[in-house]
Amino acid sequence: MIRRRAQRASRSRLLPTRLGTIGLSDEWRAWLIENVALGVEDEELTAALRTAGVSGVLAAREIAAARRSPAALGARRVALRLRQHELHARLRRALLRSASEWRVERRSGVCEVEFFERYYSAGVPVVLTDVLDPWPATSGWAPDAFKERFGDAVIQVTTGREADPTCDAHFEDFTETVTLREFCDRVTSTAPTNDFYLVGNNRAMSHAALGGLVDDVGGPHPYLDDRRDPGSTSLWFGPPGTRTLLHHDTANVLFCQVYGRKRFWLASPAETSLFRGIHQGFFAEVDAATAARPEELGGRNVRVQEVVLAAREGLFIPVGWWHEVEALSVSISLSLTAFRRSNRFEWYAPGKVGVPVAD
Repeated sequence: MIRRRAQRASRSRLLPTRLGTIGLSDEWRAWLIENVALGVEDEELTAALRTAGVSGVLAAREIAAARRSPAALGARRVALRLRQHELHARLRRALLRSASEWRVERRSGVCEVEFFERYYSAGVPVVLTDVLDPWPATSGWAPDAFKERFGDAVIQVTTGREADPTCDAHFEDFTETVTLREFCDRVTSTAPTNDFYLVGNNRAMSHAALGGLVDDVGGPHPYLDDRRDPGSTSLWFGPPGTRTLLHHDTANVLFCQVYGRKRFWLASPAETSLFRGIHQGFFAEVDAATAARPEELGGRNVRVQEVVLAAREGLFIPVGWWHEVEALSVSISLSLTAFRRSNRFEWYAPGKVGVPVAD
């Protein structure tokens, strides 16, 4: 398929060369080499150039020069490797969609060995209905209990979120300092909203005044490293209506719904169309929650699975899996990343490929 941006060309792209003849601009020549590397036939290239106002003679000359160019040969080699990776992703999508009905499993009693072999290593999401059983103290987590235990703790939360749909990508700009008591009252007395939220990036679990929460989840867990620190555990607390837009992480996540309910939309890393228009490196430009049919997602034909977590349930989100989250009620959640297996995948940032690195 030819790169359609050529259709936006105009005669202004035809520039005089130093020899005094008429030729294509550097931008058009780069476009031509790209499409030659992608295997586009001469007839289609000629048609696009003629539509842009290029004469047939000039189009033939430029196409022939592009095909002889060493740059095109190198680009062709890169394009072949890209095609191999695209076919691999297409195979994964096809296999995923071959099931008549694809659903995330709901399990209990999954031992350490089975969890890491069947889900963690295979990159398969799963709902774990007994994930909080090793930490019975979390059964008492609720807004009123937070007020009683930690009401005077001064915390940071994000506010004014509805003014910017991309607020999660630069949460620092939306930070407000309040007591936990004030925040609990605000959470429990409001209608559904995404305007304020205690998010993982607020680092509440690293706050000395909330050390009791850390103690509540400090005991052994079959999936998590006993030596984990508070920095690997994130707290999420907010009213119904809080949302995190469709994105992927660079680590495996064990998401535990302690209080209330949350809805998730999940899509496989093989859904490479989600990289089109990606922003801040990790956020998709499409919105599953507002789509008439989530699987359409702006015409991208993405296979989406919806999962609702009740209190005391957890969701294993494999690294790279796209997920969007919405609170269906007042909600308290934990996300944990300190597994008993390696969980360092910072290099997985396809949305940042080609983005210049700041000095």
